[in-house]
Amino acid sequence: MVTATANVRGAMAESSASSSQPRSNSAPSYLVAGVLFYGAVGWLLDQWLGTRYLVAVGVLLGAGLGTYLMILQLTRLTAGEQESTTQTSDKTSNEESE
Repeated sequence: MVTATANVRGAMAESSASSSQPRSNSAPSYLVAGVLFYGAVGWLLDQWLGTRYLVAVGVLLGAGLGTYLMILQLTRLTAGEQESTTQTSDKTSNEESE
């Protein structure tokens, strides 16, 4: 019973540690969502104001903001991977020195 509890706790610790870092496959969704959202806002403003250019402005703005958020998330991801690699190598060197 004790080993089962230890296994569950270990799995939960791994799960929570990996979920705190952003996933790389969700980064492009920022770009797609930004283009769709701001394009839709531009279209609505075009309909309301009777203009024809706000869709293009919205799409460009959404692409720019989506690209910024995607780069920000990927930067955090690579920083987190480098940090975890450093921690793993520190643990290994500590175990070897003991």
